[in-house]
Amino acid sequence: MSHLPERKEKICLNCGAALHGRFCHYCGQENIEPKDSFWHLVTHFVYDIIHFDGKFFSTLKYLLFRPGFLSHEYLRGRRADYLHPIRMYVFTSAFFFLIFFSFYQKEEEIVVKEKKDTAESVLKKLESQKASLEKAIKNPTAIVAMGPIRDKIAQTEAEIVMLRRDSTLLDSVKSLPQSGFSIMSVGNNKINRTLSTVKEYDSIQALLPEKERDGFFVRSIERQNIHLREKYNGDSKAGMKAITNKFIHLFPQMLFVSLPLFAMLLQAMYARRRQFYYVNHIIYSIHLYCAIFIIILSGLWLHSIVKGITHEVHDWIGSVFTLAGFFYMYKSMRNFYGQRRAKTILKYILLLFASLLIMVLLFSVFFLFSAFAV
Repeated sequence: MSHLPERKEKICLNCGAALHGRFCHYCGQENIEPKDSFWHLVTHFVYDIIHFDGKFFSTLKYLLFRPGFLSHEYLRGRRADYLHPIRMYVFTSAFFFLIFFSFYQKEEEIVVKEKKDTAESVLKKLESQKASLEKAIKNPTAIVAMGPIRDKIAQTEAEIVMLRRDSTLLDSVKSLPQSGFSIMSVGNNKINRTLSTVKEYDSIQALLPEKERDGFFVRSIERQNIHLREKYNGDSKAGMKAITNKFIHLFPQMLFVSLPLFAMLLQAMYARRRQFYYVNHIIYSIHLYCAIFIIILSGLWLHSIVKGITHEVHDWIGSVFTLAGFFYMYKSMRNFYGQRRAKTILKYILLLFASLLIMVLLFSVFFLFSAFAV
């Protein structure tokens, strides 16, 4: 409530409704003088911050020390005294990932190392490539693309002759594909493994009959494999590091996507409890995620403090807070859903197993997305 004087006119300035008190019953606007002073803006700003902080910390107390209580209060309709779950999640997750990425998970610098192959090893690779191409050209499916394959064989033979004549011309070898990191191995086409650039792959695919071309999924994977090897000069560590950096920064989105899926698992497990709707499971999941964020952050902070004092790594701190997170999840389930201990433990174990499967699936999808985003 503002400390400005109330207007004498009992008409709402926002919607024009007749007023019967300080606040409009229709739109909720306070009936105060519209002229603000600078001091009023400052005090209003400070009041809003203090009010938010007070609400946040009182909500935080119930969230951490009474697992499941806030979700139960929301279910009963008692919501005015606590921070809204959505605001709680936005604030908590933003604060958690800001601290996490700033102090505990900094992006690693990517340095592409140049390969130092010997002339002998390069010659072996060229001879192996020539044998693979000569074998591939005999395949009936390679008839249409025979021109580019013959050109590749000719280039390989020329480089073999060049190296045998002068072993110092390693930098002039261009026909060999870059070895290194691959997203995954798909298809059995040996020709693709001998290609150095995406342009070569596209030109060969364009020459093949439509039925014999790689499908959309295989084509996407093959093109990205060649692109990664070409971009990072065959340095598998650099390629993997780039994908990992991208994946870590997508981790907040992955957790956000996992939240409604986690609530769906709860919906399936408590389908016979008619008083719980999907939204109730969402609210419970939000409170659980917020608590886990805070527990993890507390563990990281405590470990940093103890490490700073003793100058030693203490793995037991991480173990204690991990167990605390698992116990919190069990306790919140028991308090919110109100079932017997044995039934809660059984559903808790099933939920952990199902959640692990979902996280593995999401991990794979987001990792693949990260590999294509590099």
